Amino acid sequence: MSGCKALQPDSSDAAALIGSLPSQWTGDGPAIPKSAVTGWLDDFNSGKLTALVTEAVGKSYDLAATRARVRQLEERAKIAAGDRLPTLNSGIGTRRSQGLRGATFRSVRANNFDFSLDLTWEVDLWGRLKNLRDAELDKLLAETNVYEASRFSLAANVAKIAFEIVESKQQIALSRRNLASLSINLQILDSKLEAGDADDRTALDISLSRADQARAKSEILAEQRQLDAAKRTLETLLGRYPAGAIDGLSSLPGIPKRVPAGLPSELLLRRPDLLAAEARVDAALKELSATRKALLPAVRISGGAGTATTDEFGDLFDIQKLVWNIGQNLTRPLFQGGQLRSNIRLDQHQVDELAANYAETALTAFREVETALAGEQYLASQYEALSVASREARRAEQLSLDQYEKGIVDIITLLESQRRSFDAQSTYLAVQLQLLVNRVDLYLALGGDFHHPLVGK
Repeated sequence: MSGCKALQPDSSDAAALIGSLPSQWTGDGPAIPKSAVTGWLDDFNSGKLTALVTEAVGKSYDLAATRARVRQLEERAKIAAGDRLPTLNSGIGTRRSQGLRGATFRSVRANNFDFSLDLTWEVDLWGRLKNLRDAELDKLLAETNVYEASRFSLAANVAKIAFEIVESKQQIALSRRNLASLSINLQILDSKLEAGDADDRTALDISLSRADQARAKSEILAEQRQLDAAKRTLETLLGRYPAGAIDGLSSLPGIPKRVPAGLPSELLLRRPDLLAAEARVDAALKELSATRKALLPAVRISGGAGTATTDEFGDLFDIQKLVWNIGQNLTRPLFQGGQLRSNIRLDQHQVDELAANYAETALTAFREVETALAGEQYLASQYEALSVASREARRAEQLSLDQYEKGIVDIITLLESQRRSFDAQSTYLAVQLQLLVNRVDLYLALGGDFHHPLVGK
């Protein structure tokens, strides 16, 4: 990653780590079309999902707080830029005095009026003030990228929770169908018992059916609780009151297109948290440079102009009473108890810390991408296998029901086939959700979709 290498921090460990990073990831699928440009939300082809994300981004209190921090740093950057310019102050003073004079102690009263313009300017001979200004700009850039990362993370969380709500609804519907099947089984056994056709196994079959029915009711209640919690979480992200009344998506979106092959690792250079970490290192390096330059002599220019009178106030504007002065001084610190050099060492340690944090952020980003890519392959294969398992389990359930009604198999076989069918379908829904969530995590790890151009290109 060229962005990592360009920093060249003093820590050799961080540089060695960055130099060993791969140039691209592996992926299974067609190559990236160079003309394709799309947003990651578009890959799910859901207008409702896009609307939910847009609402959340527009109403999030966390994002509003982050925006306020960005504005604070904007003003700090302006303040730092103002330190490089001359300072001009003006003032008007009036004084009245009274005293006693002579042997007779005659009272004498005097008025004094003065007007002044004072100019001070530190000449940025070594670029120290420029370093401080640029450091504030880098901090502003870092916070701006933190804001972008927060927006991206919020959008991803909204998408994942919206998917979880749909999956919970589908799991509840599946559980209710399973409960209905179990209730029919129990009715058949009860009718058989009432008709006097019961045998020695009927009581056991009834107990097993009732236990399965109770278990199915418990699962429905647990899924309803999870659904309620997910709804309230989504409403909170949307800036709404958490009433648990939101509907969300009507169905899960289709599985997005396959991950293209040969994704370049440079895609991470657009990742906001990595850009923020890089900007923090840049800011620390500039502050370190400014701290070192504080040991050098400083040149300050001062000047002033003004008028003064003891007569009338209007005489202040008489050009003949104008007085001006200008001067300069050169100062260099000689001894401050070691504070300046300690400040240099302190800033150097901060640079080392931020450089290590940057390397750790880059390494974490690669881990997240590689994990999501591997998860994509595993989950896709699991999804295909469960699709077959779910279809065959439903078929087996129907066959066992037909054979049970004909007296070929017992109730135990029917209950077992129903349990397997329910478990297969439930796991199939869960893996479908995991596949969608993993794709969102992949977009989040990459800092965008597969085709978005890099920053500055």
